[in-house]
Amino acid sequence: MAVLCFAALGLSGVSAAADAQTTQNQILNSYEGNITQKSLAPIDMISLLGRTGFFMAEAVKFTAPKPNWKIDSVQLIGWDGFNGTLASVPQERVIALEVRDKNLNLLYRFADSQLPYSNYAYNSTELYPLTLRLPQVPVSDEFYICFYDRGAVAVACERLNETSKNSFLYIEPGNQLLPATLPSSETNETLAVNWIMSVSGS
Repeated sequence: MAVLCFAALGLSGVSAAADAQTTQNQILNSYEGNITQKSLAPIDMISLLGRTGFFMAEAVKFTAPKPNWKIDSVQLIGWDGFNGTLASVPQERVIALEVRDKNLNLLYRFADSQLPYSNYAYNSTELYPLTLRLPQVPVSDEFYICFYDRGAVAVACERLNETSKNSFLYIEPGNQLLPATLPSSETNETLAVNWIMSVSGS
């Protein structure tokens, strides 16, 4: 089983990507504060849980600013292992994203090769924003974004001192949520984490 080690990692593409968002859209973040000042760790479910991780997603609960609010994109921070060498060029794998309502009913599902969104495609050797465009998915009240990394993208998370109120592990078989806690490399205990994710909509 993989262990988690936090470090202050580079985020050179984050500011530029945030500036590219359209001004009329609202942005909902899973985190507070300045993202470039956070100590983040990238983690993928396959490394963490083996084959079981294929059916698990990094899930974040958001609250729609108004009824029938329409999501047009989801952005997370990730890394696909590319370090600038030919040996690290990622193999093609399938990632998936779901939008679920407050009762975990499926509203929308997206799946694609990770290559067009990868660090390799952007020639970035560090954590980089991965933005997935959605076709105006309407949501109301609380909703969940579930990202299945499938071992293709290690998703950035921040360490918390207490269990996150909005980050979870979503288990597709059984349609259930678990607290977002991961094994620590520093102790034999688990650490509460918060997935770094943003949702854009209007």
